[in-house]
Amino acid sequence: MGTAMTAFRSIKLNNWRQFASVEIEFHPRLTIITGSNGAGKSTILNICSQHFGYSRPILATPKRTKTGGIAYDLGYYGAMSFSARDIVEESVSDEYYDEDEELEFDFLVRPDGDTSSSSEKVIGAGEFVEIGSLTYDNDVVASIGFHEHQTQAYGLQINNQQHVLGVPIGSHRSIAGYQPVQGLSLQLVTIANAYQAFFGEYVNRLNGGATQFSPLYRMKETLIAMAAFGEGNNHLERNDELSSAFEGFSKVLRKVLPKEIGFQKLVVRVPDIVLKTRSGEFMVDASSGGVTALMEIAWQLYLFSLTSPSFVATLDEPENHLHPSMQRTILANLVDAFPQAQFVVATHSPFIVSAVEDSRVYALKYSGSVGQSGFPTHGPRRVRSVVLDQTAKAGSAGEILKEVLGVSVSMPDWAAKRLDKILVSFQGESVSPATLQKLRKALAEQGFAEFYPQALAKLVETA
Repeated sequence: MGTAMTAFRSIKLNNWRQFASVEIEFHPRLTIITGSNGAGKSTILNICSQHFGYSRPILATPKRTKTGGIAYDLGYYGAMSFSARDIVEESVSDEYYDEDEELEFDFLVRPDGDTSSSSEKVIGAGEFVEIGSLTYDNDVVASIGFHEHQTQAYGLQINNQQHVLGVPIGSHRSIAGYQPVQGLSLQLVTIANAYQAFFGEYVNRLNGGATQFSPLYRMKETLIAMAAFGEGNNHLERNDELSSAFEGFSKVLRKVLPKEIGFQKLVVRVPDIVLKTRSGEFMVDASSGGVTALMEIAWQLYLFSLTSPSFVATLDEPENHLHPSMQRTILANLVDAFPQAQFVVATHSPFIVSAVEDSRVYALKYSGSVGQSGFPTHGPRRVRSVVLDQTAKAGSAGEILKEVLGVSVSMPDWAAKRLDKILVSFQGESVSPATLQKLRKALAEQGFAEFYPQALAKLVETA
């Protein structure tokens, strides 16, 4: 990492929303955060992305008060606000406390409204509520929190926030119809303007807006402008910066796109961009969803790197639209293509989790027992962070899903139900050679012979 760059070293979140106790030490190059839906992966990425000028509001939960009005629960359970004293719809003790968990609280709100605990702290209107901290690689520590108020949407405040250059890439990929490039803007002659044109379309769509142009269109428009104004002619002066930028993106694509494609170079055939590969030529617009997604991710990172080689990139679910083979290689390829960047990635994919050996991987896991969906089967939804050792990262996709995400993939759900029906007929039978032979036959007749080990394990459990 370049010494001039400020990057992230660690983050801590406690007693807020789903976070009971989360602590993440960021790797200098690649940190991966995994966990089931709702575990808080995107929230952590959004805190990082807030440094880049992009943030999404936190939504408080409206709850009924004694007087019949609405008070907004901001999700903090380390201290109590004035509005929380009057909430009668459900108590904080019911929602956030589980006697089986070793959690400490500054207060418990009882259903009858009695909040006379001697350890109780009350937050005054407008008071800053600290929920965690963020440490940078320059040793500066910033506090993370919010101000108590009565609105449903609120933002997090980072006190002592440092200047971090970075690129936020969300989980949603743009979907656009074919748009030929109709004209070139002279504003695209500068790299900074080209980045803002692409990123502006991206953010606009992410926030539910739309213009007549897609991010893909902006990428094509800029590439054609780079080629046209970069090379120059007898009447137009050559621009070495733009020419180098055009060629540089081809070099990045050779690292990022799957090796099976055999990408060679980009070619401008107005009004389109064509990819030349060992297996043929095709337009960018005719690419598969996975290839287009990779190109757009690479393009945003590449444009930013031209003005700021050292930066931080947050990627939310980069596996979207990608074949498993692409999921296995995308992070290693991005780390290789942008050697001065620090990547922070949120993912559900076991292939992403195990993609890079030199990385740091954290699982956000719910306390207590969880079901197949990864959500708790009972009690509050409280999350803690667990760092994965090298053995866990090196596991197969099935092992990672089971051990890290709590999802068993030994057989499909419908097959498990069918297997249970077969085993019903064996209830009460002793485990003997005759029983095992009968079990094998029953499974074979249903086409389930390969599931004999699972069936045997269940039979032994119920015997």
